[in-house]
Amino acid sequence: SADLKLLEEATISVCKSLVEKNPRTGNLGSLVKVFLSRTKELKISAECQNHLFIWQAHNALFIICCLLKVFISRMSEEELQLHFTYEEK
Repeated sequence: SADLKLLEEATISVCKSLVEKNPRTGNLGSLVKVFLSRTKELKISAECQNHLFIWQAHNALFIICCLLKVFISRMSEEELQLHFTYEEK
């Protein structure tokens, strides 16, 4: 609980910046898409003991969870949906 509070305090400025810029960049949606596309490789990586890939996937999922917590606590469902419906111009 105390560690989580420290993490939130340390990352709040990055999260606020992402909330502000993400509708133009689509970075959060891209991170989720890349993570989902690579999940098929996780089982193979575990069987081959590819710890680097597993570590990268773990970190990506951790970042997604932290960001979604901030997004969900700060915006409505409609605003949140905009962050995942980025269309390149």
